[in-house]
Amino acid sequence: MTAIFDYLNPYAYAMRLRRKLYERGTLRSSHPGVPVISIGNLSLGGTGKSPMVLLVARYLMSQRGKRVAIVSRGYKRRSKGFVLVSDARRVLATVDNSGDEAQMFAQSLPGAIVIVSEDRTRGAKEAKRLGAEVILLDDGFQHQHLQRDLNIVLIDAERPLSAVIPFGRFREPFSAVRAADAIVFTNAGDKFVMRNHWDRLKPYLRPNVIAAAVWSTPQSLHHIASGVPFPLDDLRAKRVIAFSSIASPARFHRMLERLGAEVIARELGDHAEYTQAFATTLMRDAERSGAQILVTTMKDAVKCRGLFERVGGAVPGAPPLPVFVLKQELEFLSGEQSLHDAIDSTL
Repeated sequence: MTAIFDYLNPYAYAMRLRRKLYERGTLRSSHPGVPVISIGNLSLGGTGKSPMVLLVARYLMSQRGKRVAIVSRGYKRRSKGFVLVSDARRVLATVDNSGDEAQMFAQSLPGAIVIVSEDRTRGAKEAKRLGAEVILLDDGFQHQHLQRDLNIVLIDAERPLSAVIPFGRFREPFSAVRAADAIVFTNAGDKFVMRNHWDRLKPYLRPNVIAAAVWSTPQSLHHIASGVPFPLDDLRAKRVIAFSSIASPARFHRMLERLGAEVIARELGDHAEYTQAFATTLMRDAERSGAQILVTTMKDAVKCRGLFERVGGAVPGAPPLPVFVLKQELEFLSGEQSLHDAIDSTL
């Protein structure tokens, strides 16, 4: 059924043609002169690209001693053009000018160069000029104007393979995975579904494609303003307002529930903006609902950290409810060494 929708879909045809034109060299692409690793997917968000970028960047920096640059579009930022978010020494741009994902990269990876630019080719060239030894192209699978040495494609193992927009959530037909060097199944808790996905993708895959599987796990809990760590057990038996503006908030909520929290979900929509009025309203909502704490994600924290510092309690003189950030990391279920070997081969 998916194939029928894609066959009848002009957008799917255009994306298929575009990829072929790049593969044949009819549409030109360029290489910046240092290794480029693309981390992307087929769908419209929600596959865990940001945690995978962090994972690969940390591997390159800590295990291979490389100076890494992350080049991203800077989705939903208020600025235009090229912005140097971090020069590997300090964060130079506000979240409004960088976008939430790039700001999270800059704050989470001291020592990494972070650049946002609609023109990823220019961003990569500037990264090289600034001394980058490896470039990570965030959400780069469809950005074929920039050549890459390793194509990592993420597939959500929890959700079915889809038709191309507007009939589904995919940006191009899943036959595009023939360009992938590595397939990483994220949210890979259901081995049966993951096997079905692999069987459907296999006819399009290269013979030597790498397969890996990862799962998001809670890493730590930190106070949003002070950064002071707290035990994850502090969530147990607590009524929690879980607020987020991410593509797949249900996974965030389930993680909190597995930690023993009673979750009251507040979903704001992907990449939503925060205001002081909203932070105050959310705090009052939490107090009325009998919540004991509020918890958000790393990506949300870079947008709202300062706002809650200015919110007082509902009763004059009373402190507001504490706000925490749940930090997550990807845990490999399989294929870790194979992926590391593939990354090493690009160096």
